[in-house]
Amino acid sequence: MRSNAPYEEGFLLILLLLALFGLLWLFSPFLEALFFAMILATASYGFYSRILSRMNGSETMAATAMSLLVFVGVIAPVTYLLVEVSLQVGNLYGSAQAWFSQQDAESLAKLNQTLLSYLPLSNEAQLSALEQLKNNSEKIISFAQKITLFLLEGIVGSTSSFVTFIGLSVFALFFFYRDGHKIAHHLKILSPLENHYDQMVMDRFASLSTVLTLSVLGIALMQGLSFAIVAWLLGLPGMFIGMAIAVASFIPVVGAALVWIPVMLFLIAQGDYISAAVIAFWGVVVTGFVIDNIMRPVMINKITRSLGKAGADLAVANHTLLTVLSTFAGLIHFGVIGLFFGPVMAAMAITIFDVYEHKNSNLLDRT
Repeated sequence: MRSNAPYEEGFLLILLLLALFGLLWLFSPFLEALFFAMILATASYGFYSRILSRMNGSETMAATAMSLLVFVGVIAPVTYLLVEVSLQVGNLYGSAQAWFSQQDAESLAKLNQTLLSYLPLSNEAQLSALEQLKNNSEKIISFAQKITLFLLEGIVGSTSSFVTFIGLSVFALFFFYRDGHKIAHHLKILSPLENHYDQMVMDRFASLSTVLTLSVLGIALMQGLSFAIVAWLLGLPGMFIGMAIAVASFIPVVGAALVWIPVMLFLIAQGDYISAAVIAFWGVVVTGFVIDNIMRPVMINKITRSLGKAGADLAVANHTLLTVLSTFAGLIHFGVIGLFFGPVMAAMAITIFDVYEHKNSNLLDRT
């Protein structure tokens, strides 16, 4: 009987792996919505605990109230932003295609001559650049058309998929709130790691989800609102520009520049140099330096201190290179929703490395 034990253990391990991969395959159409709901539920679980204490411990009532609150306060506004930006980008795409179809080598050279005149280039360099632009005008126009189409498909396609799983995300939110502690307890039991390592991973995931989600939403609100006010004062469509800035600011460091730089170039082409200078100043100094490089770390510090989390969590969440690369990677793989997935997945990978380092510290060569 005992001689068969090793075979039984191996067979059971094979069955366990088959069951795991089978469930992943079965639920693969819903994994993005479930992961998104898990991030939101984890980030706001502290608020759920407060609501639970005020509802006499009724987990069902508290989970229902919290799910509705997250939907109204986070999911619905973000969905509205994405849909509205998609519609506006669709209109802009039609106008851009019409404009591109009317351009030729001469008109493109004339336009770029206006823009190049403001650069610190010699006359010979400007003439050489214009000659290159004229010779490659068809390639430039084709590339610009492809970029415009790619951006439109990315935003509209991601928005469509985002809207389709909203219901599933809210539905999953309810169960993550109500049964979250039970799910965590079962994961600890099933995990072969010691419980304190399981708790370390779960605590880090909760901390990072909270810090990254709240900081991303906070920065998006500040950048979008500030740019909307400036654009409105300049006579531009403030609501659209503010919403576009808010959505683009999910990408740290370079996000807002993807919106305000084209706006600035458009104003220069229209001959409105004062408005262009104001947009450039606001984009570089206020949005790029003050909000993104000063307010973001301050906000992350305050959120982390309010949660009482360890400094290691903050170091991961505030790592600019990691955050930027993982955000772009998430955007490429998952669309708009990947703006949340990428940083959390990258940070959790570092957490796994930390667990491995801590567990095998006596085997690692530190010389």
